[in-house]
Amino acid sequence: MNRVVEQFREAEKYLAGGVSSSTRVNKALGHPLLFDRGRGCRLWDLDGKEYIDLCCSHGATLLGHGYPSVRKAIDAVLDRGAPCSYENELHTEFAKLLCKTIPCLERVRFTCSGTEATMHCLRLARSFTGKQKILKFEGNFHGYHDQVMYGIGTPANQLGPESAPTLFPGSTGMTQGLDQNLVMVPYNRPDLFETAFLRHAHELAAVICEPVYYNAGCIIPSPEFIGLVRNLTKEHGVLLIFDEVLSAFRMTAGGAQEYLKTTPDLCTLGKAIGGGQPLSAFGGRQGIMDHLMPIGDCQHSGTYNGHMVAVAAGLAAVTEFTQPGFYTHIFGVAEKLFKGMNGIFEQHKIDARVQGLGARFGIYFGIDGPIRNYRDAVKHQREQMLRFIRAAIDHGVYFHDYGGAACHHGFCAATTLADVDEALQRLDDAVKTL
Repeated sequence: MNRVVEQFREAEKYLAGGVSSSTRVNKALGHPLLFDRGRGCRLWDLDGKEYIDLCCSHGATLLGHGYPSVRKAIDAVLDRGAPCSYENELHTEFAKLLCKTIPCLERVRFTCSGTEATMHCLRLARSFTGKQKILKFEGNFHGYHDQVMYGIGTPANQLGPESAPTLFPGSTGMTQGLDQNLVMVPYNRPDLFETAFLRHAHELAAVICEPVYYNAGCIIPSPEFIGLVRNLTKEHGVLLIFDEVLSAFRMTAGGAQEYLKTTPDLCTLGKAIGGGQPLSAFGGRQGIMDHLMPIGDCQHSGTYNGHMVAVAAGLAAVTEFTQPGFYTHIFGVAEKLFKGMNGIFEQHKIDARVQGLGARFGIYFGIDGPIRNYRDAVKHQREQMLRFIRAAIDHGVYFHDYGGAACHHGFCAATTLADVDEALQRLDDAVKTL
């Protein structure tokens, strides 16, 4: 038994399920892969085996592990004692940078996790509009609070009709009745969205969506769909929330809203915003954000909101994202990696393909035709994905898997074209074993 498995067995004695987060168990392995250290685009497990990282902390380490300017920023605030739960000049400096960078931001608030960001953002939307219902899109993931945990992983045989998708709960123990304040329609279906929206517009506080649907791999909305969502919400006084916890900074410094040239009323930011530290944010138009206390009467608070270490790391990271040439490199790596992986699948007659945008991508096994939404992605062959990921890990390329579903993978800015060549050679050897 190797050290990774030994340590997991020890962890099971004290941590529920042996982990600090349910999805850290890599379903392709049946246990988490415990890592000792990371540097750049590489990881080393407890046995000293090296991996090229194509998970990158589920998107949180967009710069790479141990990025120099992030480490320097953290060291500087630690030298100052890193006092917790107080404000300082870094909060203002970072908020100013975000408001200059993200199109919809006029005011911003910091919090810790993506779940908190969407939870507070939805409360704010209800406070501002005085309405209760939320429209979300089937499969889109907005965190782990009860009001949005419907339709995030519905089994294929329980989807229901497209015109009325099943509000399938994502967990047991959820508060009964919350689904009565939720309207759900398939993503990327402008016809079905328009019908549902017009039926419920008078009672909708907000429409929340992933502007690029990375949680099903990588699905880009059609111009017709995203344009209709923006136009109808604006026309009927319903707030549009872009959940950019995953999409922010992925393909442009201004995120999906800049890439799609569509500005929402509010947005959430997470993962990459903290440079690998626990940080998220939400914000938008000043008139909406002024409903938050202490100006308004909508509560948002927390001891660890905008912790000095995370804010310093985030400021350093977003400063890097805004540097000239940053995304030229990202798209250069993406083109080589995605083209190379598709070539390997084709060469070895594996029925799979890669779809990506910027630094995140999905791999789809056994799906014919376009992948427009969750209903298309759920046709993906799970067992084939699990076999592929096991083989990739055996050959030193780390993908994380949550259970074989189509999900997002990614690379970091520290990945060079030479690293891509090495990863493709390892993946070619892995696919040969399939």
